[in-house]
Amino acid sequence: HGRIVEEKGVIGDAKLATVIKEERAKNPNVLVVDAGDAFQGLPISNSSKGEERAKILNEIGYDAMAVGNHEFDFGLDEAKKYKEILKFPLLSSNTYLNDARVFQASTIIDKDKTVEGDEFVVIGVTTPETATKTHPKNIQGVTFKDPITEVNKVIDEIESRAQAEGKVYNNYVILAHLGVDTTTPEAWRGSTLAQALSNNEKLKGKRVTVIDGHSHTVESTTYGANVTYNQTGSYLHNIGKVTFKSQELLGNPQQISAASLANTKPDETIAALVSKIKENYDKENAVVIVPNSPVELSGTRENVRVRETNLGNVVADSLYQYGQTGFANKTDLAVTNGGGLRETIAKDAPITKGNIIAVLPFGNTISQIKVSGQNIMDMFTKSLGST
Repeated sequence: HGRIVEEKGVIGDAKLATVIKEERAKNPNVLVVDAGDAFQGLPISNSSKGEERAKILNEIGYDAMAVGNHEFDFGLDEAKKYKEILKFPLLSSNTYLNDARVFQASTIIDKDKTVEGDEFVVIGVTTPETATKTHPKNIQGVTFKDPITEVNKVIDEIESRAQAEGKVYNNYVILAHLGVDTTTPEAWRGSTLAQALSNNEKLKGKRVTVIDGHSHTVESTTYGANVTYNQTGSYLHNIGKVTFKSQELLGNPQQISAASLANTKPDETIAALVSKIKENYDKENAVVIVPNSPVELSGTRENVRVRETNLGNVVADSLYQYGQTGFANKTDLAVTNGGGLRETIAKDAPITKGNIIAVLPFGNTISQIKVSGQNIMDMFTKSLGST
């Protein structure tokens, strides 16, 4: 989620680069991957529609990345543009436009050409919740097919081709952006995919690693004899590391936390890139909108997603106020979704343009629709029932 800069609890890209460089020095066969939602999230990354972040990931030297739902937040054309900017594959096996995949479904990574059977087959898959978790105009004509069906279809294709060519692939990595939220339909969860893969006869005796995102959880679980499932939380609080031993199918996962890297020296090349991005961003967004905020406006995830907050009220009140003159009919009621509020406004500090964009980073538009009382009742029942 665009955590380019190191902050309290956030590793930042320069230290991330150092960790990866050190791991590669110990073992050149290290695979570096990402489970999606890399480009959007903070104003500093959003200001370039994620393109500056993409350049950083290129410099670090990633091997592959999954397509997350927020990769579409700047529009379909921008999501496609990432494919052109990135020097590594952007993967999604289940994202279709006009019956054709929008992104590459899989890639085969061979770190040591002198050894046969050590290749990694990497497959990407994107949550079908993307249909409702980015703006509809960003995904017009795009469909997200069933994750398990599509991943198994790609496995079938790869295994058939390998058999025809006399090859054997022993390592599969599934880059998933599915998550394990209870509000996500069970068939679309990363844990359900992991369970299904453990029962896939074509993967018996092969090492299968699922790297998941979307639900912002920290989790390491095993399924059956050969599937390791991992999620590293969110916002670059952790780097996930999975270590394989030659005679074992299950990987050994661990979390490298921001706290554990307190004395780690940032990579100089990436630090210089980050510094330049931050300098340009700070200049553009230092404009003061309100000289002083007399109260803290709470935008923390654990508040805005489950209860009324003063920040939510400010935003909803602003939408209501706009609705008195902004449409042909006066607005009777205004609502905002808690998940769209992404940052806290500090007490006794100026409110800048950058602060406001941090609170509302998605570039949404204000819409007015005609609804019935029952529609409103159903909306709030659904909302309160999801807490």
